[in-house]
Amino acid sequence: MKKLLYIVFVLCPVAIWSQPASSFDFGGGVGLSSYYGDINQEKFFYNANLAFEGFVRYNFNRRYAVRVHVMGTELKGEDADFRNLYQQSRNQFFKRSITEIGVVGEVNFFPYVNPWEWEAYIGTIYGLVGVGQAISYSRINENTNILNILMGVGYKRALRNRWALEVEWAFRKCLNDELDGIVDPIKTGKKSTLFNNDWYNVLAIKLSYNLWQNDGRCRTFERD
Repeated sequence: MKKLLYIVFVLCPVAIWSQPASSFDFGGGVGLSSYYGDINQEKFFYNANLAFEGFVRYNFNRRYAVRVHVMGTELKGEDADFRNLYQQSRNQFFKRSITEIGVVGEVNFFPYVNPWEWEAYIGTIYGLVGVGQAISYSRINENTNILNILMGVGYKRALRNRWALEVEWAFRKCLNDELDGIVDPIKTGKKSTLFNNDWYNVLAIKLSYNLWQNDGRCRTFERD
């Protein structure tokens, strides 16, 4: 956890300000989060809850960017919601508040820049991949820190006056099996690091604002 915080709050700002960036954005968004794991293995957007996110983004050029974000939400699941006889007898329940800090790389499928310029697209689909640290709080289960891998897709579109609208669906693959409090549920003494771990995802809509842009066209006689 300390290493991730060091990267986010020390190394990333140094990297951003030590070289001329194409542009720099900040923004926020709201969406829906849901959990997939030992309790829920079949439903999309099961027990969906609101998620709130704030972020800053450094755009290297029209294709590549890196983003640092903080996201908060709540995840929960209950065996009683499913007809599976084993789950009915197990009758497990969890509810966790999640604060996530993440570093994500973005790749635009089309050349994109905000504010919009000639020879660039006003909107683009993008892919993302990164790492995050979820700080999990619970009154029922023990609090825990969960390292995760982020992956997903999104769409961003430049609006007027340096604003942009974004829609994103990102999945988190947890690197431990402690999110729902159920570890080795059938008591075999064995578990798979790759296959047993939990997931959660967030579908969000965001609004971003471009603070400044280097190496773009001259805007002396334009209004932002």
